[in-house]
Amino acid sequence: MKNLKKWITSPTGTIALFVLAAGLLLFSTIGSAWAALKYFSEIYKGHVEMYDIGVELLEKSDPEGEAERVAWRTYKQNTQDEWDETPGEDHIGVLLANMLPAKEGGEEGEKEELVPGKHYFEEISCRNSGTIDEYVRITLYKYWVNADGEKVFTASADDPITTQGLSPALINFTFPYLGSDWILDEKNSAETEERQIYYYNKLLKAGEDTSATPLTGTLTIDQLVGLKVNKEVSDDGKTITVSYKYDGWKFCVEAAVDAVQDHNAEDAIRSAWGRDVTISNGTLTLKND
Repeated sequence: MKNLKKWITSPTGTIALFVLAAGLLLFSTIGSAWAALKYFSEIYKGHVEMYDIGVELLEKSDPEGEAERVAWRTYKQNTQDEWDETPGEDHIGVLLANMLPAKEGGEEGEKEELVPGKHYFEEISCRNSGTIDEYVRITLYKYWVNADGEKVFTASADDPITTQGLSPALINFTFPYLGSDWILDEKNSAETEERQIYYYNKLLKAGEDTSATPLTGTLTIDQLVGLKVNKEVSDDGKTITVSYKYDGWKFCVEAAVDAVQDHNAEDAIRSAWGRDVTISNGTLTLKND
């Protein structure tokens, strides 16, 4: 660890944080959810002290509440090689735990059933928990897991319900500040349906967050999921049994936030994220050629 710190604080060191939070919901009830994180370093000409860097992933599921951190990692100043990070052996946190309201008249902790087609309030944002200014991006991953716990792949969004399963296109977010504060990286997002990458186009100063201009606004599962049913008619034709084809399936949403120092930011972003950008007067734009 001391060798790593020595290398990071050398003139050839740069540091970027990566925080990952993943949410998992059942069709009818809220299931387990987890968040994990790590950090990585890349090489470019620059200098940053290890204790300067920090980033947190924030979530707000209640319109009347405050954005709360669900995963974080920040180097603690004046300590020996120590990080303030999500607690637990695997540094696991929780995402989407409060998206569904409590079930009226239900047992403690019991949630309402998830309704396809309903818009659920779900704001995802981030905070600079370090002592230097940063540029950040958030990557969203969306996919399905079948009743056997297997991740499902489909052909394309043009055929969202196929014999292979369900498309990520049926998991829909709204983006209230897309185009003003957030930019979709269409070039890299086009590589797979599951992943979309969004850049915050302003410098995020130390201690500040993006909760006033969150990346997402609502989360909705397309009602097409609930319309796909199986019907069985009894031999006498008097009884019809209807069941949902995808009962027991789960949808998964992951949100990952990266933070890169503002010093020599264009080179730092190219090194850490492999992306060419232009920064003018603090505003970030993507190069797509």
